[in-house]
Amino acid sequence: MRNTLKYYGFSLIELLVVLVSIMILTGITLASLGRAQEYSRVTECLSNLHQLSLAAIAYSVNDRGAFPSDCQTPGNYWYPQISRYDTGLAANALCPDAAAPSSGIGTATLAWGKISASGPPYSAGYPWAEGVSSSYGMNTYVNPGDYVPLIASFGAITIGGNQTYRGDIASATGIGGNGNVSIYGSLKSGGSINLTGGCYVSGSTIPNIPDVQPPSVTDTFQYIQQTYNPTAVTSSKVIDFSQNPYQIISGNFDPSGQIQIIGSGTLLVAGNVDISGHFPSNGSGTACLNLVVLGNVSFAGQTHISGSIYAGGNLSVHGGDTIQGEIVTGGTYTSRGKAVIVQGPVPPWDPRVRGGQLVSNQPLFLDSIWVDGTPQPQDPVPANIQLGASNLSSSDEMGRFCINRHIGEVNVSFTDGSAHTVPLSQLWQLQWSSAFTPHNVVVPMSW
Repeated sequence: MRNTLKYYGFSLIELLVVLVSIMILTGITLASLGRAQEYSRVTECLSNLHQLSLAAIAYSVNDRGAFPSDCQTPGNYWYPQISRYDTGLAANALCPDAAAPSSGIGTATLAWGKISASGPPYSAGYPWAEGVSSSYGMNTYVNPGDYVPLIASFGAITIGGNQTYRGDIASATGIGGNGNVSIYGSLKSGGSINLTGGCYVSGSTIPNIPDVQPPSVTDTFQYIQQTYNPTAVTSSKVIDFSQNPYQIISGNFDPSGQIQIIGSGTLLVAGNVDISGHFPSNGSGTACLNLVVLGNVSFAGQTHISGSIYAGGNLSVHGGDTIQGEIVTGGTYTSRGKAVIVQGPVPPWDPRVRGGQLVSNQPLFLDSIWVDGTPQPQDPVPANIQLGASNLSSSDEMGRFCINRHIGEVNVSFTDGSAHTVPLSQLWQLQWSSAFTPHNVVVPMSW
């Protein structure tokens, strides 16, 4: 019987369909394989953060409950502090997705460090990080450190006239001085330090150190309000601490004429403080009070205060003043005239002495481009989540952690030792501190 079957080859279209199908299946397989490999790296990163948290907890057990700090002097920040509690720290401090070191600030794919003492960026002001690399940073709110200077300012510090300071002075921006100024302490600055004239400094002078910054006065103001329930001041002539050591003025504080201060306490002022005459003015000698002011503070007369001054704005001292306590400013500090400012006891509500007071589910270590960070609710989403906030601005520190390290997520360990993966937008939902107000943000995804 004659075979009538005919044999045909594949058409070009059929071959193309098969090839496209194979390419699609290969792409899906490779993507799945790549994602599986990334999940493996995420698991390793979570294990690293868990180990870091356990080491920090062990440190706190042996240090009266205080967690590692961010003082950032050689041997005095979290990495060297926990080294004795983590024998594998050099490996545990590196995320497998960001293990290669950068020269200083990291990125989503680079660790911060290493620093070489023989060249930059060591000369730019990171000597404390010499020889160290890490992919992680610490939540500074857990322990802001035990370094409390006499004066701490976000803005520039300018000192002139006939001044005596007994304590350290620190500015996130820069320090300048010109006159007969004696400083019995050290100077630390996030920028330059320029002293001329007859300025004398007994301690060290260290410029260009990142993260030299004071606590937030706004957060401190809110903490005192929520914790101590201050009483409203009802008289323009009397501030009476006898019934409640916490008093509050809802507007400006501009004492003129005679004002009587009864007892000792803390005065909160929601506006500005402007004192141009003698203070205290009732002849009682020295006022025993702390001032926590959301606005600016100006002393232009004869002021004598035994207590600390916290100004959310600028602070100027232009008269013959004696102050015994800490000074914190969210703006600039300017002083001229004749003044003696001596360090006193740190108030109990200062966050720098409240480091051991943890909140539940508080972040401890995170994927980061820098050694630490103090996020604020108003911090913006970084314009480039691959680089994060690489300028290390003290007014935008969430960006140090908001980086595209694990496909739109970062890993976070907490003060209870646990570690979890958190989407970038949920970083603003974490309880960074007792005063942090969680809220929603949108993080654009660009991969």
